[in-house]
Amino acid sequence: MVLTHNQISSYEHHGFLIYGPILSEKDLKDLRQRIDQLASGEHPNAGKIGIRLEAAVQKGELQEVSQRDKVWQLLDPHRYDDVVFEYARKPEILDIVSKLLSTDNIKLFHTQALMKPAFHGSIVSWHQDSAYWMSISPPALVSCWTALDDATEENGCVRLLSGSHKEGLWPHDRRDFLHAQGVDVSKATPVVLKAGSCSFHHSLTVHGSFENKTPHRRRGLVTSYMRADSKWVEKGDNKPQFPLLRGQEFPDSV
Repeated sequence: MVLTHNQISSYEHHGFLIYGPILSEKDLKDLRQRIDQLASGEHPNAGKIGIRLEAAVQKGELQEVSQRDKVWQLLDPHRYDDVVFEYARKPEILDIVSKLLSTDNIKLFHTQALMKPAFHGSIVSWHQDSAYWMSISPPALVSCWTALDDATEENGCVRLLSGSHKEGLWPHDRRDFLHAQGVDVSKATPVVLKAGSCSFHHSLTVHGSFENKTPHRRRGLVTSYMRADSKWVEKGDNKPQFPLLRGQEFPDSV
């Protein structure tokens, strides 16, 4: 699966690429099942995974909804489920990432599932991924955002600010989550995707999403990649082990 010159140029200009179908029906079904099992506590490794609950749950609300629908985010599900990890290393995705990173040496940085349950799925604040990922240099990672359900403007699809990746790291207000300052929401592009389709974005592209008040769930699986010669610039000995997905390792690198 190879990108056209126009697609690569569009990514470089806008900081994102709305791609299209990437999953078979079987793969989509399997990923939905594993993500739901992790969120509901039914997966054998559910007790190990990092989970963030909806803000309303943390305030003591939503007591009547299922455990699955209280979950806002699953952290690094690839570490706890082989289906998710195999998807993260899917050759079709790595072929695209290779072109966007301009290298055949690729490591997996991070995965997450953003659940956005029906009726109460909350916002994702406007931010740049690299504002969270300052341990990686250069700040030029690529994320593949895959829709596990139809992502619409009504149920809280991702919105991306074209060209924002060219402006370096924006100032962020550091509260419970990071909030990029000076975002003109009216200029953001809504990424409407059918289930099984994906988009790619640069780690400096400002993005966020609105709440979901519809009766339709909006789950997304994010797999994030970096060059294998990227540098770990955080002090201390807490560097994680990042899986090499393609190519070779480099000394003094991630």
